[in-house]
Amino acid sequence: MARRLDDDALTTLVGLSALPAVTVIVAARAPLPAALRGQPRLELAPLPPADAVRLLDAGAPHLTAGVRASILHRAQGNPAALLELAAPDVPSGSLLSAFAAALGSLTERERTMLLHLAAAGRPVDPALLPVTGVPDPDPALAPAPAPAQAQAQAQAQAQAPASLVRHTPEGLAFVHPLAAEAVLRTATAGTLRRAHQRLAATVAAYPEWQALHLAAADPHPGETIAARLEAAASVFRDRGDRYRAADAMRQAADLSPDPTSAARRLTRAIADARDLRDATWAADLHARVWNLTGDPDVLAEATRPAATALLYADRQHQAYGMIMAAHRAGPATDPAAALILAMIATGVADSTGDDDHRQGLTALLAAAEPVPEPSIAAYVRELIDPGAHPGRDLCDTAVVPAPDTELDPRTWHRLTELGMIAWFEDHSELAARLLLRAIGDTPPPLPAPTFHTLPALTGTLIDIGDWARADVFADERWAAGWPMMRANLAAVRAQLLALRGHGDDALRLARTTWQGLDVHGNRAAHIRLLRAAALAAAAGGGHDDAYRYLRSMFDRDGRPLHPHLSPRCVAEFTVAAVRGGHHDAAGLVVEQVRRTAGAEPSARMRILLRLSDALLGDSEADFRAAVTDPAAPRWPYEHAYANLQYGLWLRRNRSPREARTLLARAAADFTRLGAPGPAAIAEREIAVGAQPATAARHAVATHLTTQERQVAELAAQGLSNRAIADRLLISARTVNTHLTRVYRKAGLEGRHQLWSAFS
Repeated sequence: MARRLDDDALTTLVGLSALPAVTVIVAARAPLPAALRGQPRLELAPLPPADAVRLLDAGAPHLTAGVRASILHRAQGNPAALLELAAPDVPSGSLLSAFAAALGSLTERERTMLLHLAAAGRPVDPALLPVTGVPDPDPALAPAPAPAQAQAQAQAQAQAPASLVRHTPEGLAFVHPLAAEAVLRTATAGTLRRAHQRLAATVAAYPEWQALHLAAADPHPGETIAARLEAAASVFRDRGDRYRAADAMRQAADLSPDPTSAARRLTRAIADARDLRDATWAADLHARVWNLTGDPDVLAEATRPAATALLYADRQHQAYGMIMAAHRAGPATDPAAALILAMIATGVADSTGDDDHRQGLTALLAAAEPVPEPSIAAYVRELIDPGAHPGRDLCDTAVVPAPDTELDPRTWHRLTELGMIAWFEDHSELAARLLLRAIGDTPPPLPAPTFHTLPALTGTLIDIGDWARADVFADERWAAGWPMMRANLAAVRAQLLALRGHGDDALRLARTTWQGLDVHGNRAAHIRLLRAAALAAAAGGGHDDAYRYLRSMFDRDGRPLHPHLSPRCVAEFTVAAVRGGHHDAAGLVVEQVRRTAGAEPSARMRILLRLSDALLGDSEADFRAAVTDPAAPRWPYEHAYANLQYGLWLRRNRSPREARTLLARAAADFTRLGAPGPAAIAEREIAVGAQPATAARHAVATHLTTQERQVAELAAQGLSNRAIADRLLISARTVNTHLTRVYRKAGLEGRHQLWSAFS
């Protein structure tokens, strides 16, 4: 570290770096020591927002939400600034103390100029920094500097100390956030107020900045300044500066003499904090609204953005509690406001899969009567009672707008609602068309207000076989920095990796995602990760692991932990269960899934349940029904999977010739999709089935190691794993591992088929 070396040592290092084959790396922080100036340097990029939040929360966990938001904004991802701005004093040896020491050698004029620059809080054209040593102007009346005066100011500021400030395209700026902080901490409250008064006079041509300085110069309640701050917030919002928009609205609320106006302004600040991706600040501002009013309409309006922020920040249970508190405060005058709260709560329930959350939706929906938007009501009812299929009729009449049609906000919302309903109802192709039309081709700058749209879209694209486009929409950049979205999209990427045969990568991504996941708060992501892990395990021959992953999608009684995601894995679960001899557990789960699907299940669930019944009952009629259902090709992977399972059954039970037809079809479909694992299984079964029994056993044996063949032959004779282990002087666990590999290589369902293959 450069700060631990004196100038002579640094000069020596610089000299060494000029020698052949010598590389010297010195870590230094601004301001750079004189000996290092002019040397090649690599500047480290600021921390990404999520990492900055983690560092600040770890280093200063007790900050208030507003102070925390301010530090995150001022530090701009600089690690030292994040930690030292949060410190109540100036620690000895800190970077802040170094900047404070540098101020001691400056002239009074330089220090005053730096105070104005620090008070401005942004890069400033030097011409707008007030000239020192003149009487304080009236900030409401003083004109901007004359051109000659401005030129003189610019020349003066050009002489500012190079160790503390730099010139940027936006204007004069501090070299480091802590340099500005050092200046501010040396100023008295009165001196700082006067600096804001002077700045308010010089930036009269920029009303948004003037409003901030006027508020800082005269912080007493006043509607006039509050209104100017509200107007300033609108300007900042249009520029995409969400922090300043939120903070201006927060200040406007603080200055509002009327509690109703203050609550309204805080509500707008909450929405800005949500779009800033600061759920902690949004929740804190929301709590302040409750201290100002008990008006149900105001509370409902404030709760919408606050609960949304919490939902996307993976704080689903807190979001749900906030919504229910607003509901208990009384019915909103406008049913549409109550309906939107019900819609947000539905997003929470869809994420958590919590039965209490789903049951609470009934009261929230009743508060919205008469329901103004049937599509939103159907979306909510899909979580209340999915087996009743409340959105099925809407799917039958849904129309996707033409590509060249401009979408107004109401049409956009309806598209996303219908897209989610179509996803719930297994109208997968319709869901993909609706959601693709609503989302477009590029990531939005801010998260969409309709929940789970992206995970639903990516899952739907996988279901209909459009894996290339699923790759595009599962990219992490679409998560827009929200943990909930990031976890779900990571789970989808893990599924794609597993389907494509990259099992180790899929498991690695799944485990990494699980480490930071609140399973009870984001059960949807958990279920997606379980499927990815199960696919990867099964492809590697770990059928017992696959069974455990898939069984975790259902509770002890076999009920789905997620009303839509869990049931769609019922056939994969049944295959793993039957292969491992867990017939009773499979039967329990299949029966509960059948209840969830309702009296008239979707075509997809009808097919998956028939395939599950076939596997459990050894029923060719059910196999044939699952494979020949006219709707089956709509889900190409699942259709190929059904063909594979039926082909395996036929080869072992009745007709190798018919089996070859089904297996060839499955192999071709899996290959076209890009799923090499199941394609290889189908092709191996075709090769084995085409040979006489003796040749088939030989073909299998050639793919086994010597010990795998020994284990298989002893197991075929009826010996237990422990007996085989004792015979071969290996562990029972190793025996189980060998048998798992034998099943995979030989295409066997389990131990019961070893006799025919190895006797």
